Amino acid sequence: MGREKDVSTRLIRPTIPEFDTSRLLLFVERWDPNWEHDASIKIFDEGIAQYMLADIESHYKYMAALILSKPSLRCRLVEEEPDDILDAEGNRITLCGSHEKVNESNSKSEESWKEQ
Repeated sequence: MGREKDVSTRLIRPTIPEFDTSRLLLFVERWDPNWEHDASIKIFDEGIAQYMLADIESHYKYMAALILSKPSLRCRLVEEEPDDILDAEGNRITLCGSHEKVNESNSKSEESWKEQ
């Protein structure tokens, strides 16, 4: 087992360039408060007061924590440095999703808003 550390969300950075919006929203909607304390988010300590997210699930939990304004997370430190694909691709994050689903949910939101 790796060491654990409480880390400010401001000091954690993603290493993947794309996030599926549907999957991300599931993490937000089904947020488990235990994730803030159970060290299920895996990070690599770069040694420069910045921490790299180490796996896909950790990325989604981290992004959900940002959306939910969580100030810090208890994380598990891993030994192996992850590939920093985000940095290699120009540090641009893309939110991806099905256009049908996005348009469908927007239509439903507009309809419910008009009804009010």
